[in-house]
Amino acid sequence: MQTLFLEKKDTELRVQRACLLIYHQGKKLSSRPLKDLRRVVVGPGVALSAGVLGVFGQWGIAMLVVNHRFPERTASVHVPLQGDTQRRIKQYACYQDEAFRLMQAKRLLFLKLTRQFQFLSRLKQQRPEHRRVLTKALSIIRAMLNKISANQCSSLAVLRGAEGAAAAAYFEAFSILFPPALGFQSRRRRPPPDPVNACLSLTYTLLLHEAVNALHSAGLDSSIGCLHDVCYQRDSLACDVLELLRPGADAWVYGLFNCRTLRAEDFSWHDSACELHAAGKQRFYQAWHQQVRVFRRLLRRYARIAAQEVEAYEPE
Repeated sequence: MQTLFLEKKDTELRVQRACLLIYHQGKKLSSRPLKDLRRVVVGPGVALSAGVLGVFGQWGIAMLVVNHRFPERTASVHVPLQGDTQRRIKQYACYQDEAFRLMQAKRLLFLKLTRQFQFLSRLKQQRPEHRRVLTKALSIIRAMLNKISANQCSSLAVLRGAEGAAAAAYFEAFSILFPPALGFQSRRRRPPPDPVNACLSLTYTLLLHEAVNALHSAGLDSSIGCLHDVCYQRDSLACDVLELLRPGADAWVYGLFNCRTLRAEDFSWHDSACELHAAGKQRFYQAWHQQVRVFRRLLRRYARIAAQEVEAYEPE
């Protein structure tokens, strides 16, 4: 099973028998058997009919529309929910139990901050010229870890405050690791103002799509989370699971620039939004195609663990 990436403008998708046909400017370029596709990622310049979407649903193919210039226009079509309906009913009961939600959120955030601490610790050894700033960030993250482990976070609001303090210190340290020419000073999403933010946003978007599919495959409702509260049109549980992968995703993006797979000249700006050029996108997706296998295995594992936690839940 594979992921198909298509972002070239004037590309059109059609279906014939059991194959997806790919056209560009009216000329057929290639075809892919539908049975070999797991998901299709397209840009805003790719055209397809409602009939093609229907076939994707029939074959269980997820689709993600990525818009680099306008990230808020990202859209997705996920595989249908699977598994026992009783599991999701139990999941809703878990959400109503505030003590259960707080316990799960603490565990999740503790793992995330531990991985951030480990990542910055490795960088402290690799980049001794930034030792002072990295040491400061590590001290703050360690303090937040101690606060969680000492049960000093008595509510989700206090826990989210600890997360915010750790995130501010983390990104202050993370930003100094990149060349000044990239203009990365802090985490900013909409629109991403620099190459690093653009890659982080794209990576998180792709991972969130993977997380939703993994949770659906495990028979869970991706919108009912613990750390992230229920919000209209938000996959809160997928956002929860994604937190566990963010440090690994950040490390991967750092590697793209550190190894010069991507450089400042691979990006351009439109209306203050930074986005990849065509050649940069190709290199990004080539690297992603290799890395996503690792992320996907982790997401499936986390989805299975979440399903087991729901199944084991017994209200007091």
